[in-house]
Amino acid sequence: MVHYWLLVIVVVIALVLVVQLLAQYNLISKRGKILVGIMLLAVAIGMGVFTLFQEKNDSRLTELAKLFLQGKMLVCVVGGESLEVDKEKFNFISGTLTLMGKETSEYFRKTIPLKACELKE
Repeated sequence: MVHYWLLVIVVVIALVLVVQLLAQYNLISKRGKILVGIMLLAVAIGMGVFTLFQEKNDSRLTELAKLFLQGKMLVCVVGGESLEVDKEKFNFISGTLTLMGKETSEYFRKTIPLKACELKE
């Protein structure tokens, strides 16, 4: 997530420098400066909203992964089929945030995305 912010900061600084250069040589009007400022503000607000939703989703997936690794039962809906998943039948793959059926279970080679799961109540 940090590299996105660094990229955005670099782009904003570059745009500000370009606008300053254009203003110094009177190639951009006051109205143009205001328009660029409004565009930058809109981009910043959009990025903030996007980041907020991403962090909310990430924290949900992290919590589900923790619960699964603690041995809790999850209910996952895959292709209209509802499955109860636990550590005895599935392995957690952290790189892809998926659950993979163990060789010793009837779900061998079955892959379930963690985002399709909820805690069983």
